[in-house]
Amino acid sequence: MDYNNHNYEQTEFSKALLAGLFAGITATFLSLLYNSYFRLWTGFPLSEMINVSTIIFALVLIVTISGLVFYLFHHYLKKGTVLYQLASLILTAVLILVSLQVQRSSDPVLSMEFRELLLGVISITGICCVFIIPFLFKNDYV
Repeated sequence: MDYNNHNYEQTEFSKALLAGLFAGITATFLSLLYNSYFRLWTGFPLSEMINVSTIIFALVLIVTISGLVFYLFHHYLKKGTVLYQLASLILTAVLILVSLQVQRSSDPVLSMEFRELLLGVISITGICCVFIIPFLFKNDYV
């Protein structure tokens, strides 16, 4: 018996899960960069809601779950990849519209800066879900 043979075909589920995980790590890294530069550039002081911990834990989890949702769309629906991308794009657009209505502080400048920070994180996450997960799933990078 050859125990050193590690050549095996990945399942669609494992490819979707790994694509979601990698896209989540990518979204986290890009959002951390955006968060750091945004706070440095604007001097935005509020960090109770959007901070390093919430970005790391939330985005990896959300985008990994998005990879599992991609699997369900791809595996069970005709034209599932396109439908997933469309659904993710619509969800991202809705979240962007909702984020524009958020009132974080009684200070209008702080509220505006919070909306800009939230808008950037949502946009980065949406881009990773809409484009990176299907790309990685389709190509054999994971």
